[in-house]
Amino acid sequence: MTSDAPTSKIKDDSASRAAPEPGSTEDRTVPRSRRAALVEAAKQALPFIASWVFLDVMVNLRYPGQEPRLWYIVPSTDIIFLFGYLAVFGWNKWRVPTYLRAFVVVLVLFIRFLRFGDGAMKKTYFQPFNFYTDLHLVPELVRFSYATLPWWEFWLAAVGVVVGFVVMAIVTYHALTCAERYLTNLTNVRNVAVFSVVSYVVLSMFPRDPYYSELYFGGFARSVFPRLQHEGKFLLNVYGLTAEKTKAIAVAQERLAQAPSNLAKLHHANVYLILVESYGRAVFDQPLLEESSRAAVDAFESEIGQHGFSMVSGMIDSPTYGGQSWLAQSTLATGVRVADQLQYEIISSQRPKTIAVFFHNAGYRTVLVHPGTQRPWPKGDFYQFDHKYYSWNFEYAGPKFSWATMPDQFVLDFIRRAELDKPTKPLFVEYALVTSHAPWSRQPVLVDDWSKIKNGAIYNDLEVVQYPITWPDFANASEAYIRSIIYEFDVLKRYISDYVRDDSLVILIGDHQPVKEISGDFESYGVPVHVISRDASFMEPFVARGYVRGARPQLDQPCAPMDEFLIDFLTDFSTSGAAAE
Repeated sequence: MTSDAPTSKIKDDSASRAAPEPGSTEDRTVPRSRRAALVEAAKQALPFIASWVFLDVMVNLRYPGQEPRLWYIVPSTDIIFLFGYLAVFGWNKWRVPTYLRAFVVVLVLFIRFLRFGDGAMKKTYFQPFNFYTDLHLVPELVRFSYATLPWWEFWLAAVGVVVGFVVMAIVTYHALTCAERYLTNLTNVRNVAVFSVVSYVVLSMFPRDPYYSELYFGGFARSVFPRLQHEGKFLLNVYGLTAEKTKAIAVAQERLAQAPSNLAKLHHANVYLILVESYGRAVFDQPLLEESSRAAVDAFESEIGQHGFSMVSGMIDSPTYGGQSWLAQSTLATGVRVADQLQYEIISSQRPKTIAVFFHNAGYRTVLVHPGTQRPWPKGDFYQFDHKYYSWNFEYAGPKFSWATMPDQFVLDFIRRAELDKPTKPLFVEYALVTSHAPWSRQPVLVDDWSKIKNGAIYNDLEVVQYPITWPDFANASEAYIRSIIYEFDVLKRYISDYVRDDSLVILIGDHQPVKEISGDFESYGVPVHVISRDASFMEPFVARGYVRGARPQLDQPCAPMDEFLIDFLTDFSTSGAAAE
């Protein structure tokens, strides 16, 4: 009995040590350990989550294109796939080589560039970015920004872009490193897999706007690989596409060779082909734009009618939308549809017969008026005009107006003085007006007394109409845009009424629709055409092709493609049996 007492006491002491008193120091040891473990897990998980979100944004974001708010943080199919590879590396205790991680960084940056290009191109031109054909637009974008932004904003933006890419590269590299480190732990891999499956299922159940369906793959963001595959296929087929377009040029030239082309029915009347920048169908089919411009259009029709002019109007389809005016100009010039930069490069190197050549052969002096051309342009020779006026040929002494180098009123007056007032031959003049060019943030006022325009120095003392517009945001640009079109109508009304004193044929034509934010989501490539002359017989061929009397084209009729304009014009104004030599 006595020997049992100490044993029982020892057992009691052990029990008492095994079960600490509530609230004692030993009682808090286990919860604190668990809390420490949770804190440690959070310290590892939070950087990984931040890295995951960053990588998703890098491959998903379409800015400056339209996209749902914050959709780009949806898990990317590509990033999930990448994490799977990193998990395999972690399972096998492999370390990702530095060069491979650097390659992934370059790939992610390329995807970011491609996504930005897609966003910008679709927002402006209703088409995806093509690396091969559209890369040349990058320096054009730089020049456009330089011409439209204050110098300090331009350089701040330029430095910001460079620094931004460097920062993205560094952060992408560290995000990949963080993900690799986190996914070496199989528990973490399991957690990521479970979260991915759950998020896919949950996000798949949310309703989505069908307009954005191409952004998603179920509950994930759609992979970029089909997009990269498309680029690859285009690069592999460049030679085939070149051959196809070369054949199309040959076919068009054969059609033109067989068509009458002596332009005898013009009776040597001057012809002025005036391309109005960004003048599209939207002016007539978008209620806000139509209402704002109605008075100017009606006044244009009324005043030139009072001066003895007849007018008919129609609509044709431009090959481009929102920009790249040179595609429309080369299409009009050659009768070949030129819809991208590859096709433009091909046609400018092939140098087919152009509208200027047909007029030259018919005894005309041909003149190209390009005030927006600000540097040597060897490709301009392919248009084959007798004489060309570029920005430096105008000796303009006034200020620039955003992208526009000079006001269109000055351009028209200068050419009137230089060419129209002292003709030696019948004239064919092609104008590319620039006042209505984006971004419309600075616009000139109309000078009532044209005799005061002279070298344009008067504009230094005149009011400048300004709008708070900065590329790439044109959401608030509709008022500025339509004001520029009203300016064109007012200037051309005065010019035609006061300075076209004979039976000259004037053709006003838009080169393309304005950007999507102004024209809306309506994917019509239609541009208005107005044909004006005191010789009413010049209107009849256009009426026969569906044009209507007055300044308002019909909107409910199908549009002929712009590449048909040249052959139709030659056929309508030439006597039969007089094909080009």
